[in-house]
Amino acid sequence: MKRTLLTLFCLGLLTIANAQKLLPEIKKGTVLTSSGYMNGQEFPLIFVVNSLAGPASIGWSVDGYGEGSFEISDKALESATKLAGGTQPAQGVTKLADDQTFGVLSKEAYKTLADKKTLNYNGLKFKVKADDANPMKINGKEADVTHVVTEDGKLQLWILNQPAFPFIVQTAGMPIDFVVTEIK
Repeated sequence: MKRTLLTLFCLGLLTIANAQKLLPEIKKGTVLTSSGYMNGQEFPLIFVVNSLAGPASIGWSVDGYGEGSFEISDKALESATKLAGGTQPAQGVTKLADDQTFGVLSKEAYKTLADKKTLNYNGLKFKVKADDANPMKINGKEADVTHVVTEDGKLQLWILNQPAFPFIVQTAGMPIDFVVTEIK
């Protein structure tokens, strides 16, 4: 009887461990392997978190095109209301305005999203989309993300549920879209 109860307990723990969603830590040096999409063409896209503050820096690299980075001020990380990157980025360092982020939501915007289930960014109103039939996967596991969609349904973002650095891991409907498939 004790052996049966112990076996059931262990199976329960394994089930709980497998059911947990992946929430990778984003820190200096984190590499995000992605697929980018522009004009129907897919291309390999790598993001690297060069720094998280003072200013934050997110590097990008596309084989055969080039590389660069976006610098995000501390003020933007706290309270920005716009995303940069709607067009093909320039190579080298791009310093963003204090109201812009790249690849990440501001902490205020994420807090509003968590509290009210809505988000205003780039002048667009987003709302949380109910559970997806096909959940976002990173490193082959279901990721802990919030999926938001604009009121007209034309733009979608999948945001890592990490209040300290809410990285956008997938976009749909932007001029350049991407899907993060691996985080190391």
